[in-house]
Amino acid sequence: MKKYIFILLLFVFLGGNTGVAEEDKLNQAVVRGIVERFTSLHYAQEPLNDELSKRIFQIYLDSLDSGHYYFLESDVKEFRARESSLDDMLRRGDVTWAMDVFTRFLTRLSQRQAMLESFLEDEFDFEKDGQWRIDRKDEPYPKNEDEAKETWRLKIKFDLLTLKLAGNTDQEAKDRLLKRIRSVWKDYSQYTDDDVVALYLNALTRAYDPHSTYMAAEDLRNFDISIKLSLDGIGAVLRWEDGYTVVNSIIPGGAAARHGKLAVDDRIIAVAQGTEPFESVIDMRLNDVVELIRGQRGTTVRLQVMRKNENGFDTLNFAIVRDKIILKDGEAKAEIFEPTASTEESPSAYRIGVIELPSFYVDFNDRRQNPNNYKSSSRDVRAHLEQFKRDGVDGVILDLRNNGGGGLDEAITMAGLFVGRKPIVIVRQASGARITVHRSREEAIYEGPLLVMLNRFSASASEILAGAMHDYQRAILVGDRTTFGKGTVQNIVQLPEGYGALKVTIAQFYRVSGWSTQNRGVETDMILPSINNARDLGESTLENALPWKAISPISYTPVGNIRRYINELQQYSHDRLSKDTDFKEIEENVQEFLTNVKPLEYTSILKMQEDAAKRKEERDEEMASARKTMENTTQEESEEETSSNEDTTIRSDAYLLESMAILEDYIRLQQRVEVKN
Repeated sequence: MKKYIFILLLFVFLGGNTGVAEEDKLNQAVVRGIVERFTSLHYAQEPLNDELSKRIFQIYLDSLDSGHYYFLESDVKEFRARESSLDDMLRRGDVTWAMDVFTRFLTRLSQRQAMLESFLEDEFDFEKDGQWRIDRKDEPYPKNEDEAKETWRLKIKFDLLTLKLAGNTDQEAKDRLLKRIRSVWKDYSQYTDDDVVALYLNALTRAYDPHSTYMAAEDLRNFDISIKLSLDGIGAVLRWEDGYTVVNSIIPGGAAARHGKLAVDDRIIAVAQGTEPFESVIDMRLNDVVELIRGQRGTTVRLQVMRKNENGFDTLNFAIVRDKIILKDGEAKAEIFEPTASTEESPSAYRIGVIELPSFYVDFNDRRQNPNNYKSSSRDVRAHLEQFKRDGVDGVILDLRNNGGGGLDEAITMAGLFVGRKPIVIVRQASGARITVHRSREEAIYEGPLLVMLNRFSASASEILAGAMHDYQRAILVGDRTTFGKGTVQNIVQLPEGYGALKVTIAQFYRVSGWSTQNRGVETDMILPSINNARDLGESTLENALPWKAISPISYTPVGNIRRYINELQQYSHDRLSKDTDFKEIEENVQEFLTNVKPLEYTSILKMQEDAAKRKEERDEEMASARKTMENTTQEESEEETSSNEDTTIRSDAYLLESMAILEDYIRLQQRVEVKN
């Protein structure tokens, strides 16, 4: 890879782009080639041996029956005869063991469905107590059908109670539970041989690390959509329901929205390409229906739908011309929050620009075809920052909460917008054979006060950006105690057309300080109360995660001096949080989790009902208090609040409000130092 290519998602072709004939899908020769390719590329360079075989064995079984509901003890004993030989079989491309296990799983699934249907004919006594283990991954498999029957009877009783406590009647709860298990059966019964092989190949990749995966052709298309935030289609979100593909929502600005006739809850019963005959899609898998509806922009797809009316259903035909759909929900959003009324404690207030970034997206195809005009997160953030400068903001907040990453080069480019042309991240290839320092080639366009919001779900590219901001002392990091801890780089190795792709971990990245984010994440400067700090989350909790390592730092010079202000900022924040009702409630929820939820291994019938009654009583009290408050609120105040909410594009919450207060404290402290100087 040339030095100037800073791409996380590389495309390496195995062979040509020849289409795959139906009879030549994931056959033995293809599987053998995929296994060889994956093991040769993976960062760990770990040979496929008996130890990995045992990991693959358990991962594959858990992918089908993680709660040990379906297989019997005798099934697993039979399967275990091959536990140490799966590595040899995979090297040959032999997947017969996986196919046999899946066939047995379908048999057990069918038996459990029959059990459920017979149980639902009975009435359950919810006054009689019973215990249910919450996490069943370490529970023994049922010894025989009688034991399986008792396990399922208790499971159904708890499932029904959960639905009843959520407000369903007895019959509604039974109907929903029956619908749920039938949906599971329908989904698995429609698996093709290729679907099973894909599941098995993913057991192989996950035995090496949690982020490597085999992506079937449909998965690859969906991944491409998620990284570039666009697709060619009609612009409708679909769901599967009782054998029908149902319109869940219409994407604003898409082809279906402009067409104006397709409606939410329409049932799509047939699809046709252009002038070709309709093909029934009733009982067809959702992914297959989506494939029929998607297509090249400018082409026509015809839909036959059923729409409910007062007397039953109307059957309607629509012809919609496919177009490019931009997924706006995943784009960077920006808003300027105006200053609030000044107080004696806060004699000045500031205009704060907030950018909410859900992912580091980029349209690779558009970038290759038109490098001066393409869709990407860094270009969008640049535009927002330039607008902020024109509008005269006093500080900027970059919200990376729940941002799971994306393009490595996007993180590098974006970091440059704040620190300029400097080293941003170090990438270490397998076995340390090559270490590359990646620099930003961007001029800094915003040099003012900066705060980055993070949580436990900020991962990968988010951690690269946050780590650079911390090492260069460019931004205050605020949020959960640490980020997710994903410090590895994956490449997309595209297989010949029709076979999908491999996402393979090929490198580990390090901050310029030499510190790895792997497992440990990026620690924040200002920790806010959060249930995430108490939960077992992040890379370190994932099976087969690669270990943490550090390397020697490179030469770099901080551009700011954030650390001199941290102690004072922490004290100001602590004083505010001690009086803030929202954060007091968060602290109470954390304590409740630590005391009553996290240690809980079992739940019981009676306890669930007691807890539900207690929660209902608390909600009733809250509602009564809210109604009283509403009665004392004038109509004029209500109208002003509604108008204000309508203008807001970024939802304000306790964490954002506190982050703005921290940034304002920082601006004031900087101004105080400047005055002294």
